Amino acid sequence: MNNKFEEDYKDLLVKALTVGSLDENRTGVKAYTLFAEQLRFDTRCNLVPIITGKKILYKKAWYEYQWIKSGGTDTKYLNYHGIRWWDKYADSNGNLPKTYGHQLRNYNGEFDQLDYCINQIKQNSRRAHITMWNPSDLEEQVLPCCYTGLTFVTTLNNSVLNLSIDFRSSDLFLGLPYDILFGFYLLMRVAFITDKKPGEIVFNLNNAHVYENHKEGVEEYIASKHHKLPTYIGGHEINYKHGSFIQVPLNN
Repeated sequence: MNNKFEEDYKDLLVKALTVGSLDENRTGVKAYTLFAEQLRFDTRCNLVPIITGKKILYKKAWYEYQWIKSGGTDTKYLNYHGIRWWDKYADSNGNLPKTYGHQLRNYNGEFDQLDYCINQIKQNSRRAHITMWNPSDLEEQVLPCCYTGLTFVTTLNNSVLNLSIDFRSSDLFLGLPYDILFGFYLLMRVAFITDKKPGEIVFNLNNAHVYENHKEGVEEYIASKHHKLPTYIGGHEINYKHGSFIQVPLNN
C-alpha cells in the first residue's frame, strides 16, 4: 500500500530499535533513544496523517485538540468525551495547572499566543511562533509540555501556510501519533482562519525514543499491514481503515 508517511514512521521505529541508545531516564523504564529525527507530511494531498497499521483513537485525538485549542486546564471536558489518560496527572479536583492549553491561550496569565499567531500570519509576518515551554511555570506543571515550539511559515507568495513543530521529547509509539494529529488539526484550522492553503507539517524530534516495555508492541506493529490514508473532509469524521489496537503501558 502506497503510504509514504507511514512507511517513514515505521522506518523511524526500526531505526530506534536497531541503532538507538538504550538509556535510562526519568520514568525508570529504559528507552531506545535517537537524537534529532524528523517526519514530514504534505497536507496538500488532502489526506489525514493517521497511523493505520494499528488502531489510533482518533476521535479522542480530535477532542484533545479541541481542549488544548480552547485553553482547557482541567479534565472535565476530556472525561466527558471518554479521555482518561490525563487523569493521572491531574490533582484531586481534576486540574492540570499551566499545561498545553494554558501556555497556548494564557501564557504568563495574560498572552494569547494563538490569536497572536493568527494576526501575524494575516500580516505575512515571519514572527508567527508559539512557545509551550515556560520555565517560570515548570514547578506548577505535573507534566511539562513535550512539544515546545510551533512555527508557522508562509510560502508561495504567502498563499500556503506550513507548520514546524519542535519536540524536546517524543514517545514515538504511544504519544507521537496523537501529537501528529494535533499538529494537523491546528494547521488546517489556522490556514482556514487566515485564508491560506495548508501546506507541509514538519515534526522535529529532538529526543525520539521507544520505551523498552513498548518493544514487543512496536515489533507487532512494524510487521503489520498498513492501509491507505483517509481523505480529510473536516472535523473528526474520517473513513479510517486500521489494524488492531496494540496496548502498551503509559510511562510517567
